[in-house]
Amino acid sequence: MIQENQDQSTGIGELLAKVRFLEERIEKIEGQLEVAVHGMAPAQPARYQPEHSENPAEEEVFVDKGLIESNIFEFGLAWFGSLVLLFGIAFLSNFAMKYLNGPLASFVGYGAVTGVFFLGWYLRNSFTHLSFMLNLSAHLLVYYITLRLFFFTDHQVIPVKGIVLFMLFGVICVQSYFAVRRNSELQAAIALMLSLATALFADSTFFSLPLIILTAVYSMFLFIRFGWWKLMLTTLIFVYIAQCIWLLNNPVMGNPIGAFATHPFNLISLFAYGAVFSVVPVIRQEGKFPDGIYPATILLNGMSFSAVLLLVIASYYSGSYIWIFAMISALCLFYSIFLKYRTARIFDPAFYAIYSFMALSVAVYGYSKLPDAIWLLSLQSLLVVSWALWFRSKIIVVMNTLLFIGILVIYTAFYPSVDKVNFALVITAFVSARVINWKKERLTLKTEMIRNIYLISLFFTMLFALYHLVPEQYVTLSWTGAAVFYFIMSLILKNIKYRWMAIATVLSTGIYLFFVDFSHLQTGYRVLAFLFLAVISLGASLYFTKKVRKKTQSGSLS
Repeated sequence: MIQENQDQSTGIGELLAKVRFLEERIEKIEGQLEVAVHGMAPAQPARYQPEHSENPAEEEVFVDKGLIESNIFEFGLAWFGSLVLLFGIAFLSNFAMKYLNGPLASFVGYGAVTGVFFLGWYLRNSFTHLSFMLNLSAHLLVYYITLRLFFFTDHQVIPVKGIVLFMLFGVICVQSYFAVRRNSELQAAIALMLSLATALFADSTFFSLPLIILTAVYSMFLFIRFGWWKLMLTTLIFVYIAQCIWLLNNPVMGNPIGAFATHPFNLISLFAYGAVFSVVPVIRQEGKFPDGIYPATILLNGMSFSAVLLLVIASYYSGSYIWIFAMISALCLFYSIFLKYRTARIFDPAFYAIYSFMALSVAVYGYSKLPDAIWLLSLQSLLVVSWALWFRSKIIVVMNTLLFIGILVIYTAFYPSVDKVNFALVITAFVSARVINWKKERLTLKTEMIRNIYLISLFFTMLFALYHLVPEQYVTLSWTGAAVFYFIMSLILKNIKYRWMAIATVLSTGIYLFFVDFSHLQTGYRVLAFLFLAVISLGASLYFTKKVRKKTQSGSLS
């Protein structure tokens, strides 16, 4: 009797498992049908998994071969068949163009497309994915046939380019409307790409560039409404690519490459692209897209904007770019302040602040050239450190440090010494090191690497500046004075790093004294240098020895 009850319960359990498995499959098919209407890949819900047996060898892996076969026939062949139909009707249109007059051939093409639209409408309920693919192919064919009314043909049906461009714009607007209505990212992507292609086909400054701007705006609208971040990033890339092609004289339409398009509207359109895609940091996520889209968009927009800006400057503003970079610096600086109070993310305002200071550096260079601009750039470095403290951003500090080291290396390697530049670098290194040590908690700096870089820079720039400032017979005395300065700073600040810098300066002075001054200094200067260096060295030794002994004795007594 017990065995019979166990068999019945086992049979009921298996029956319930099969019912649940059937429910999973029905939900999966319904989800695929619903999503296919919007032209997106079907989501894959979790499959029912039978309870695990205690023995792993007894577990079975269930593979839904019927579902795989259904996907291939329903979705794969629908894509393939629609693509073949697309090319077939395109070839039919070309064939009609050869053997019929222009208007009649166009009517043949539009008639075939109307048949495709009707077939898609007729199958809308029973074969939703196939209906979607047919509609998508029909929209592409309408664009292609309309394009051939004027472009890429020897027999123009409509000889006025403006009329055909207006018709193409209408086709794109219809596609965009249905993309929003059907919530189809794929159809929206095709509409945006056709819009950029139309801008290049038009080959007209006052039509092409505004259309590219409108494409960027529409992609941002779709991103805000639906969270289509992949479409937005793709459009961002292709918008800047289209601008590059335009700046290279639009070789798509057969123009010679390299003859730069020199219209000032190029700069206005470039600023428009940068402004449109800079809206992303102020858009609330609301679960529509990943958090990583914010930095990805900012970086991609910044790099693309910079690359195209170089082409614009080279094509039209090579002699008057100072005001452009000054304006970029001001706009980015104000926007970084806005983002600081608008968003809790640290990277977004920090990036625009960094970009602002980089643009300011270019403007400063254009204003006074090198090496005179370096002292202004070094003082600007102090401003950047202050900005980093306000923003609590170690990213700004790191980038500013790299920029400072780059300026220092370029100046010392390729340019003659200028006293005001030398001491500007000394002051910048010293003040930056002090500020970073003073506010390292605010900057969340966990290591001393950044501060050590500035201290090392201070050590070498101090020696370099004094060497070029004073007459050669006083170099040893000036370096010894620098060592005294470091010793005093170590006492005031109670910081051992300045003590090590003082010791390193004394050793450098000694080496210079024996290997350089010893051979050419007069006897009086040589005696003075030796005595001064000896007094400083012995005095520092006595002081710190006494201090160490006192500390040791107090420690032993306690």
